[in-house]
Amino acid sequence: MGKRFFQSYRWVLLSMLVTILVLAAAAGYTIGVVSKNQAVSQIDVNIGSVEAYLQKNENQASQLTEELKEDYISKTRTTAMILSEDASFLTDDRTLEELRVTVNADRISVSDDRGNITASTDPSGEGSTVREEFLSHLSDNVYTDVLFLLDSDSPTIVAASTLGESGGLVQITFPAASTVNILQEADLANTASDMPLYASGETAIVQADTLEYISCTDPQKIGQKMAENLFQTRHKSGTLDVKTDDGAAAMLRYQTSGDYVIFATVPYSDIYHMRNVVVGWIAAGGVLMAVVSCLSLRMQLLREEKKEK
Repeated sequence: MGKRFFQSYRWVLLSMLVTILVLAAAAGYTIGVVSKNQAVSQIDVNIGSVEAYLQKNENQASQLTEELKEDYISKTRTTAMILSEDASFLTDDRTLEELRVTVNADRISVSDDRGNITASTDPSGEGSTVREEFLSHLSDNVYTDVLFLLDSDSPTIVAASTLGESGGLVQITFPAASTVNILQEADLANTASDMPLYASGETAIVQADTLEYISCTDPQKIGQKMAENLFQTRHKSGTLDVKTDDGAAAMLRYQTSGDYVIFATVPYSDIYHMRNVVVGWIAAGGVLMAVVSCLSLRMQLLREEKKEK
């Protein structure tokens, strides 16, 4: 019975098998290409959003720095004019302290025409000199400048202005904590977290030179360094095949932007998840159709044998 069944319907069964394989292969290829293109498009959208944010952040920081600089210059120049017109501020510690509070400064120091500090709201500062950056301007008739010393362990903002005909400088140290909070790029740490990719994809920003994570969808990586440099610096952007921390095959797409490299990593299991599901359903459906067909053909064969008898 089985031998006769196979001989009679082997071409039908073989045709069904070939059709199922062709359908599965075609669907797998088509959906795989579409899925990968969609992943690339989504990554490019995320990278473009991050790059736009970086540029906006940089422009805002530069503009804000100029605005703050103008404010400190105005306060320092006004203080210098007051001290030039009223010498009592230099002899009365109480009035000099009131002036410090008025301009919201940490310390006000006044120097002679050689740069030696002769009066200060901080007694420990008397006897020292103004900062080296200001010494060369002691002979200037009009000079005011601000130094943003924000990269040190104790960030400060120091401004100085000449005292006119009396000679010397007024040097004012302003608190920098609020300015650092405004200017620092701490918001970058949350940038990537707002742009997740698939179930286990990753978006990140790293320093181009140090490869330190500035922002990442995995907050535990922020502040750490990449184990190896995966980027080809001679290319502004590119796509690479890499391994995730779990050893899974993944696609990495990156783009450089100024001092940063923006990249996204998506495991291929996420990218091709829909393809695998569709191919699985086609295969399962094909097997089910083959079983039903075999049962129908077997029944037909049994009827023919019954008629022959």
